[in-house]
Amino acid sequence: MNSTYLDRSRRRLHGSLAFTLINLLLVWLIALRYVPFLAVPHDGLGITYLIVTWIGHFGLLALLFGMPLWLLSLIVPRKLLWLPASLLATAGLGLLLIDTVVYAQYRFHLNHFMVSLFLNDKNGEIFSFTTSTWLIVAGVVGALLAFEGWLAARLLRSPRILQWPLWRVVGVLLLALVASHAIHVVADARYQRSVTQQTGIFPLLFPATAKDFMQDQGWLDPRAMRAERVDINHDVPDSLNWPQEPLTCRNGKDAPNILLIVLDSWRADEFGPRVTPQMQAALEGQGRHYLNHYSGGNSTRTGIMSLFYGLTGNYYHQLENSQTPALLIEQLQEQDYRLGLFASASLSSVGFDRSVFASVPELPPTPAGDTPAERDRQMTVNWLDWQQQRRQGDTQRPWFGMLFYDAPHGYSVPAGDAEPFQPSAEAMNYLDLGPETDPEPYHNLHRNAVYHDDKLVGRVIEDLKRHGEWDDTLLIVTGDHGESFNDFGRNYWGHNSHFASPQTQVPMILHGPGVEPGRHDGTTSHLDVAPTLMRHALGCSNPFGDYSQGRDMLDGELDHDWVMASSYLNTGIIEDDRITVIDGAGDWGVVDRQLEPLEESISPAVREAMQTMRRFYRP
Repeated sequence: MNSTYLDRSRRRLHGSLAFTLINLLLVWLIALRYVPFLAVPHDGLGITYLIVTWIGHFGLLALLFGMPLWLLSLIVPRKLLWLPASLLATAGLGLLLIDTVVYAQYRFHLNHFMVSLFLNDKNGEIFSFTTSTWLIVAGVVGALLAFEGWLAARLLRSPRILQWPLWRVVGVLLLALVASHAIHVVADARYQRSVTQQTGIFPLLFPATAKDFMQDQGWLDPRAMRAERVDINHDVPDSLNWPQEPLTCRNGKDAPNILLIVLDSWRADEFGPRVTPQMQAALEGQGRHYLNHYSGGNSTRTGIMSLFYGLTGNYYHQLENSQTPALLIEQLQEQDYRLGLFASASLSSVGFDRSVFASVPELPPTPAGDTPAERDRQMTVNWLDWQQQRRQGDTQRPWFGMLFYDAPHGYSVPAGDAEPFQPSAEAMNYLDLGPETDPEPYHNLHRNAVYHDDKLVGRVIEDLKRHGEWDDTLLIVTGDHGESFNDFGRNYWGHNSHFASPQTQVPMILHGPGVEPGRHDGTTSHLDVAPTLMRHALGCSNPFGDYSQGRDMLDGELDHDWVMASSYLNTGIIEDDRITVIDGAGDWGVVDRQLEPLEESISPAVREAMQTMRRFYRP
């Protein structure tokens, strides 16, 4: 009796596995719909990666989707097993087919938010299907269900199924999967664009990387690897229509110098006579202060990306994987600007070496110093030395400088330096924080770090004035994102956790040629910075919509109805009275500006944002 039961269970299990593997052929066939959005590789490693990932990754998805059926095969009689098998297969293939449609439209994969958007799209603003389309879909689903039912019944009753080498096939799939991740580890470390730019098209793919580990072991020199490939062709991925038209830019004789100063984790309420007296004194009555300015992210990666690209965060991984630099940087290079890029923390740690600055041959090493404050001080010295050397050469050549300070992010104040804000914590330890923790000492420590960096920025500004370059330099002073101190009593500390003002609203001050001093009350965004520089400093006459989602910051009427910010995983659409948050898994919710949950509803701004996000995807 037990032997008969085990034999029948074994036959049902083999039949279920065979059913899964045959459906894998249909998975591969449907997945061909992703191909138009794939940058097809032309080198051996890239082609090999495409083949093994296609086999192994989709094989893994099929096997995972088939596991419930295998478990059912151990308890459900053969005569009934065909029904759950056909339903499961039809559902899986249907979801994959829908995902290809969603990806074609928005370049991200199916998730809960897209389903909610579809269900709430009563007027067809986002999705529009005719009656004939619905009839075709119904017919395809019916035919697929019938086919799957027939296939499952046939395989489950076939005695020859035990002779098929099914487990060998599974072994091949798993071997291809391991090979795929191994190739990506090597390619990522070697800046092999033909491999890394493929990853975005595969649903639920999380490729392995080990660059930091390999560097720690002494197996890899990332700077040398990058230097070998920095001259690769920086063509935009085939899946992007960006820019939509070739740029038309002219470099006039009086091209301004450009200096971008960024303080990491700098809140909007930390600019003023108490926290930043040096900047306040230098820019009061001379600069244009944007009072309602938002970063394009609540983290460094998306905040800096939005500054340089003028694009929303959904494009970041595609640009990084294809090692596509910012048009702003490329145009500066084309117009022969001398580049002085200085950062207190490593630019490669968040991927800027293979995205924003991918076309820059050599990025600066991390300055000497044991703490962020010490490195900020040394970076400022390095900048002043660079300026001195530059002035001894061709002074007619315009320059672009970037100073990226890190002390506020590290809550770092030099020993013995003034700490005007008291009581101040000695250090930031997130493990000590909780909903009942008094935020004032930690916020004061952060203010003291900003106060320290303000003095360094003051030295930079004074150097420009002393050498007669102040009036000829277009200066941008801002933060990459903000910082939370349990502002709303919800135990949020730091950044990268929500999209309310403490983490997304940052200072923004412009000064220089063509900038009218004063205050700007309208809502502005980091996405506006790149197109403003491209238009007014680099002479690009294209409409902003050709290459950016931002607008002109020198337009006195600029006032966005909504702005968008991204984290490493999530996206926030920020309106005057609400924030719609879409997380990396596609779940979504709505909160007010103090993070109080609101009733879930999709506003017109969210629909508009979805259209904006897809602007530069090639149809």
